[in-house]
Amino acid sequence: MPLNSLSSADALAPRSVVREWHGVPLCWNTLSNTAAFMLPALALWLPSGYSWGAVVLLLASLASLHRWPRHRPDRDTLVLAATILAMGLVWVLQSDGQGSSARWDKFSKYALALPCLLFAVAYPPSYKALRSGLLVGCLGAGLIALWQVYGQGLDRASGYTNAIQFGNLALLLAAMLALALMCHVRAFSWGWMGLYAIAVLLALQASVLSLSRGGWLALLWLPLLCWPVLRECRATHQRQLLGMLAAMALLVALPLLSNTATIKQRIDLMGSEVAAYQSQGEASSSIGHRLEHWRLAWYLGQEKPLLGWGDAGYKQEKARLVDAGLFDVSTTYYDHAHNEVLDMWAKRGSLGVAMLLLFYAIPLALFWPSAARMRRVRQHLQPMPAATADQAASAVLWLRLCGSAIVLMYITFGFSQVFFAHNSGTMSYLFMLVLFWAALHGLETRRPD
Repeated sequence: MPLNSLSSADALAPRSVVREWHGVPLCWNTLSNTAAFMLPALALWLPSGYSWGAVVLLLASLASLHRWPRHRPDRDTLVLAATILAMGLVWVLQSDGQGSSARWDKFSKYALALPCLLFAVAYPPSYKALRSGLLVGCLGAGLIALWQVYGQGLDRASGYTNAIQFGNLALLLAAMLALALMCHVRAFSWGWMGLYAIAVLLALQASVLSLSRGGWLALLWLPLLCWPVLRECRATHQRQLLGMLAAMALLVALPLLSNTATIKQRIDLMGSEVAAYQSQGEASSSIGHRLEHWRLAWYLGQEKPLLGWGDAGYKQEKARLVDAGLFDVSTTYYDHAHNEVLDMWAKRGSLGVAMLLLFYAIPLALFWPSAARMRRVRQHLQPMPAATADQAASAVLWLRLCGSAIVLMYITFGFSQVFFAHNSGTMSYLFMLVLFWAALHGLETRRPD
């Protein structure tokens, strides 16, 4: 991504483009900011909350069709757009002829993300809108989880989606907000730092109360995500940052320590279920039916390794194999394999798996804050006052880390759940990538007139 405008304080607040609608001033950037705030802010504590910001962004892109197509997107934006479109086409071209409404419904989400991406890049949101949205989203996720478990007496917190999606997305929001604290450690007052820390803690608690064990493995990415922050930190700030890292480690530990009995019970249960499956073939348990699904998906993929069985073919062949006694009946209770890669392997073959891996790899390559990228950013910031340059560089670093975190944590979530089989998983991945990329683009390139 070119860096041709980070030479003044305007880099932190790209100028708005104002038009009028029936005499009322309309600022396209305001609509981008609204969508950027709403998407994470409402995602987990309102019904279909993850869709509201996306709808605002789509309506804004349609209302401004006379404007944003005039702005030529850069190469990296086109690469991201092509990746989204290619993944959308997988659902259409790699599916069988049955269940056509479902496959076109999936494709529509990817197709509609494209005008949203191009609009948002033309009129980028502020990184502060995303950061504020994450703050509200973490607070909301934690509070609704506490209410559902301790107020309503539910066994698992699930918000307005299922418990696995809820818990994993809450963990993602917590990670991105924690990264904001680390990247902007010198920009916050103690009061704001305390509020952000409470929000991170609540979102982590939401993940724990969801009892979504598979998602907790995503915490293993935190050292990798923290490394660029340490690398970019100046020597004069390292003590403060190390203190923040210690505080973050404590924040992660607190929900775990406060729910030790529950977590231990879930881990012990997992161990016993694995042992029962290995020794007796017991597939009716949570872990057992996942392992049986994985075995089935691998078997089916080997039968049609190039294009897979398709959605309807997957169900039909699975039913036939179960009737033949080759696999447990528990595999018929779900339409997916409880593993993103294996589900793609069984239904869409090696071509589908290749596209899925690219759907992870390309955004990660575009976002990752390599030392060379950050060095170029700082070189372009040299004419700016030191304080403004630090703030701009911290914002760029945070946006890049958040985009990377989205991809890395989704890879982990996909180990035990087919995240893209759910609206919450698809919408959150697509539109968070769109908005974080657009905000990054607004900082690293010149705003279009």
